[in-house]
Amino acid sequence: MADIGSPFGVDLATTTFGAGLSLVLSAAVMRYGYRIPEYNSTELLGIAGLGLVAAGFLLGIVMVLRGLR
Repeated sequence: MADIGSPFGVDLATTTFGAGLSLVLSAAVMRYGYRIPEYNSTELLGIAGLGLVAAGFLLGIVMVLRGLR
C-alpha cells in the first residue's frame, strides 16, 4: 500500500513545516533585522541556544505525551 503522506518520495508534512518555518524566520528577520547589529556574538549564540533548548524541550514533552518515548 502506498504511503499517502509521501506520494513522491518526499515527506509532505516535513517539507511543508520546513517551508513554513523558513518563511516565518525570513519575515522575522525582515521585521526585526535592524536590531541584530545591536547584539554581540555571545548574545546571539545565547539566544540561538535558548531557542534550541526550548524547541527540544517542547518536542520532548509532545513525544512523551504521545507515548513515543
